[in-house]
Amino acid sequence: MRILVADNDGEHRGILVRDMESLGHTIQEALSVREVLEICRDKCPDLIFVDSTLSGLPGVDVVSQVRQTGGAALWVPIVLMGKSFTDLDIEQGLDAGADDFVNKPLQNIRAKVKIRSAERLKNLKDEVFSVAHDLVIANRALEGLVTQDALTGVGNANSFEDALEREWFKAKRSTTPLALILIDLDYFQLFNQAYGAPEGDKAIKHVAEVLKINVPPKEGAALARITGETFAFLVPETTREDAFKIAEQLRGEIDNLKIPHKTSGCSDHLTASFGVALAEPGNYTSPWDLKESADFALYQAKHYGRNRSYLEPAAKAG
Repeated sequence: MRILVADNDGEHRGILVRDMESLGHTIQEALSVREVLEICRDKCPDLIFVDSTLSGLPGVDVVSQVRQTGGAALWVPIVLMGKSFTDLDIEQGLDAGADDFVNKPLQNIRAKVKIRSAERLKNLKDEVFSVAHDLVIANRALEGLVTQDALTGVGNANSFEDALEREWFKAKRSTTPLALILIDLDYFQLFNQAYGAPEGDKAIKHVAEVLKINVPPKEGAALARITGETFAFLVPETTREDAFKIAEQLRGEIDNLKIPHKTSGCSDHLTASFGVALAEPGNYTSPWDLKESADFALYQAKHYGRNRSYLEPAAKAG
């Protein structure tokens, strides 16, 4: 442990330091209140012994100033040393933040008792802090799970709805376009029936990986899995033409996976249909209008044969 000894009596201080060092502890010495406070602010020790009078200042005042530095100094045990203590001295010391009182000269066995007690407190404090840290990490992980799809690691439906509202209002304020691309795997129920749900999950994970790798790294862009085989991709500040190009590129990447799909009605491997809609200044009154338009575009892609992208015609400003 790191122990601070603040004692006006040089001989007594020297004995304490020697005895404590013989027990394997690291000792720091202080002869003034300023030195005590500097040590506590720099790296607070695990135990402090303070003389009842230090450089002309009552020990209780020293204790009070140590506690006022905050942080680790709120936890460190502080022992006041003096020739004798009255009940009033002890009461004032406790009020100032002292934890214990010992008479000088402090015998080696008495010092050991105080040190052992401080070690137990330190171990308990470290354990409590460790548990608290683990809880913080666990809570952060849970927060991530709440907004992430467990299977693919991309955003989930909740995160998509939050992103849609956030980016739609941001685009409205800045009068910039916002593209929404919906992606739906073709004949996926038939895929699950033919190959089984585990293979279906593998296929969805492969598709998600391809999407994550190939979506443009744009500020505010958001990729999410919103239902079993449907993904959504928000692209801020994108033209209609570029949004359609993105959809076609992603469709091609999924097509290139060549995941066999013997029961597909449009190919011998797994494919996807894309619906693309664009919110531009004045053409929608809410983010859900944009979602509805992208849904219709996806329906049109399915209607015209699947494995294709459909760009919803520009909506009229209203």
